[in-house]
Amino acid sequence: MRMSSVRPKGMRPGLSMAELIVGMVILAIIGMALSRTLISQARYFSHQKNGNLARNVSRGPLNRVVSDLRMVEALGGVVSASDTALLVRVPYAMGVVCAKADPYTHISLLPVDSAMYASPGFSGYAWRGGNGVYRYVETGPPTVSTGDIAVCNAALISNLTADNAKVIKITPVLSDTASFGTPVFLYRLIKYEFKASTAVPGMRGLFRTVVAAGTTEELAAPFDNASKFRFFVLSNTVSQAAPPADLSTLRGIELLMNGMSEKASAGSAVKTTAPFTTAVFFKNRLD
Repeated sequence: MRMSSVRPKGMRPGLSMAELIVGMVILAIIGMALSRTLISQARYFSHQKNGNLARNVSRGPLNRVVSDLRMVEALGGVVSASDTALLVRVPYAMGVVCAKADPYTHISLLPVDSAMYASPGFSGYAWRGGNGVYRYVETGPPTVSTGDIAVCNAALISNLTADNAKVIKITPVLSDTASFGTPVFLYRLIKYEFKASTAVPGMRGLFRTVVAAGTTEELAAPFDNASKFRFFVLSNTVSQAAPPADLSTLRGIELLMNGMSEKASAGSAVKTTAPFTTAVFFKNRLD
């Protein structure tokens, strides 16, 4: 007598062991593919993030550095230079001589940004000789104080007081070769240097120091060890690694500021670097 193979109504067949194993294998393959995709995407986004951070390190201080260096007077504006440090005289206010009455010289300044003028760090002043060369005064020590507008009016030199112009008096008095209308500018000694970072220990940062005020600011970090200053001499279109012996021949600075990420990207042991090179040429040049 044969038994019927018909299943009771409402019952479904189960999975065999072979079918279960095949299903698990297929699911594992799909899971591995998805995991690799997710890992790849995570590494890509990590690389993109670190790349952006590295580029921001280079671009962050750029405006500050360029605005300072561009105003440097070519013949005497650079005090000292190396591939990792620059000491420059940065003008921040310009004017003309009204009168000389020992111990003061009265100056009528052109309009100047009030915040820039009020910032600490006055280091000295420079005046333009008849040969077009500026002469710097840093000893004395030089001082700046509020002048008398009547002195400039008496010399028929107007002052734009409504536009943040000022009348000042400076010491020591200018020499006999300076006269009415002689151009004068006030400047700050500013030092830029690449050195060990305080914001990112173990890495390299770019620092700006206002010498007279004694204040140092870390503009950005980290940079790689190839970041440095290079130098344009006279009319040469290619920069050189070492500064010239005669700094009065400098006409521009090339900035190698290769920013880095603080951490390595996922899946990499190397930190992301963003190579960045730009150049600043001095505006106030005779040749």
